[in-house]
Amino acid sequence: MEYADVIIVGAGAAGCVLASRLSENPALKIVLIEAGQDTVPGNVPSDIRDAYPVAYSNPSYFWPNLAAIGLAGSEPASFAQARIMGGGSSVMGMWALRGRAEDYDGWRRMGAVGWGWDDVLPAFKRLESDADFGGHGHGQQGPIPIRRHFREQWPGFTRAFAAAAERYGLPYRQDINTDFADGVFPIPVTTAHGERVSAPEGYLGVAVRGRPNLKIMTGATATRVIMEGRRATGVEIRDSSRSTTVVSARRIILSSGAVFSPALLLRSGIGPADELAALGIEPVVDLPVGRNLQNHCVLNLATPIVRHARQSKDLNTYALAGARVSSGMRDAPNGDILIQLITRTSPHAHGDRLGIVGTSLYSPASKGRLSLDPSDIAAHPRIDFNILSDPSDKARLASGIFLTLKLLNEPEVSSLRGGVATVRPSSMVRRLNRPGAMNRVVSALLAMAFDAPGSIPDRMLRFAGQELPADVDMASAEELLSHVTPIFHPTGTCAMGSASDENAVVDPQCRVRGLDRLSVVDASIMPSIPSANTCIPAMMVAEHASRMILEQVDT
Repeated sequence: MEYADVIIVGAGAAGCVLASRLSENPALKIVLIEAGQDTVPGNVPSDIRDAYPVAYSNPSYFWPNLAAIGLAGSEPASFAQARIMGGGSSVMGMWALRGRAEDYDGWRRMGAVGWGWDDVLPAFKRLESDADFGGHGHGQQGPIPIRRHFREQWPGFTRAFAAAAERYGLPYRQDINTDFADGVFPIPVTTAHGERVSAPEGYLGVAVRGRPNLKIMTGATATRVIMEGRRATGVEIRDSSRSTTVVSARRIILSSGAVFSPALLLRSGIGPADELAALGIEPVVDLPVGRNLQNHCVLNLATPIVRHARQSKDLNTYALAGARVSSGMRDAPNGDILIQLITRTSPHAHGDRLGIVGTSLYSPASKGRLSLDPSDIAAHPRIDFNILSDPSDKARLASGIFLTLKLLNEPEVSSLRGGVATVRPSSMVRRLNRPGAMNRVVSALLAMAFDAPGSIPDRMLRFAGQELPADVDMASAEELLSHVTPIFHPTGTCAMGSASDENAVVDPQCRVRGLDRLSVVDASIMPSIPSANTCIPAMMVAEHASRMILEQVDT
């Protein structure tokens, strides 16, 4: 049996931060456990290093056979969650959004005292090294570099869309991370020298890995938390050979994300007592684990882009700009809609021929739930995002889609594109985007088709999804809601709140309520989903929590 002062279960965006910060104390022995493979400094796979998210197309970096229900009442569909050192920071889109100050002030009002904007801003600053902005709102000494492509570098299609948006009251704003008003903005990304910088690259470099008090175990899946009464004492781990071992510790921190942290708690007897008992699991403590599940959702519209308005081949990224929009509906928060302009949809030849304009609901009211599979509690959990179940979500997203369609139909934009069709995530597209000679050949043929004269490019769209008529009204926008899909931003399943809040799983110090020596630190503790891609907020959560945990652990 191995012993540590602190076990961190999960080396995703949050877990890497925790391992780095907690091991700064040489008196603490830290063990970091990761189910996926390592990304060793100096030997990081080329598809992960790529500033275009090629790694998203590599199935070996993801949990196999994971599925989730997206729209309320729909059937489960494949849902991507990373199983690799760094989690989503190693495979997803590298967006470095914080969200709005009001997101975090809302957390404080919900009982997460010490997590308001003024409280968490120092943690955001500690994690970043912003190449473009300084001053009070940004850090320059952190391990994660952040940079932008400003509008002078945008392709003609993006500049035209931004000009049309400005007439609709969405001015150009250089820094979405400190300017929280509506507008079009350059997307901040976590890259340096033309390559991705993931959480392990930033936080677990050679020097950190050389610390004698830090051990990293990869290919190791945590199966349950060992409990002695209401005290957590260790973690049971299964390796690739399916043999099990136990690592004991004075503090266990779950950092496996909003899908796998709650699943591990539930298998350990921590969750809704009646549901656990029905599954034959003896309840240790009755908590609403798996409830409060939230996610962003998106409607993606694909359109061919004319030759002279395409993204430069010198820009090896997939999205350069977005727009923050307020639906303006009653009781809706500001900035609840995000429009994203993707002007390279593949790393191969056809990628700059086809653009995608996504309209997302970034402050949803709908909530879902996560639970164990009663037929096999060791299998992947059941995930139901229950998207658009709240009527206000439907109305707000429909209004955002209608605005997107109006902007696409503005003359300076419509003259630079072909037809428009809905498009959904597709395993076929992911396979096509992988490196390889055959994919390059297929992509070259697609590029020729999109370059063909006449109606051929628009006919290609019919393979993508539902083609839209030239004139779309609000009723048509509402009909498009059936094509909405979840994004890969699950949060909230171990929600944080006050120590007396029966709807909370952890207290504001990230400790599981009613238990000793067990904490959760990842996106699952977010009381409500921030209006941002969740990678940087998850890293902030770990930065902020690490200081609390260092104070809690008696050395």
